[in-house]
Amino acid sequence: MKTINIFTLLTALFLVLFISGCSGTKGTTGSGLEGIEWKLESLNGKTVALNSGSSITLNFNGTTAKIGGTAVCNKYFGGYTKTDETVVFSAIGSTKMMCDDNINESDYFSMLGSVDSYKISGGKLTLMSKDKTLAVFSK
Repeated sequence: MKTINIFTLLTALFLVLFISGCSGTKGTTGSGLEGIEWKLESLNGKTVALNSGSSITLNFNGTTAKIGGTAVCNKYFGGYTKTDETVVFSAIGSTKMMCDDNINESDYFSMLGSVDSYKISGGKLTLMSKDKTLAVFSK
């Protein structure tokens, strides 16, 4: 009888450990980029406020190394590669709706194409090129 109880206890312990291991943060790197919808505050030194009232967003998926979000009026997607301080975006594509707002969407996509580094401080994500700030996002 004791053998059955020990076996039951060990099986239950294994299942608890297995299930809790599956709920971890697989694919995230702890860099603070992933799992947050970043909202653009400034682009090339100018405050961003769309006439439509919506936000330009940037999302990082650490599991797939993909980005996505909403630009001025189009959804966009692409890939990214990063280290502790560098990030490079690649293969950026978007839907092709015509935008009627106060910001040229191509300026945003050009900025993403020239990013080579980033920093996170005080709840802000700063994207840079050659140590020059290109864009600032907030959580």
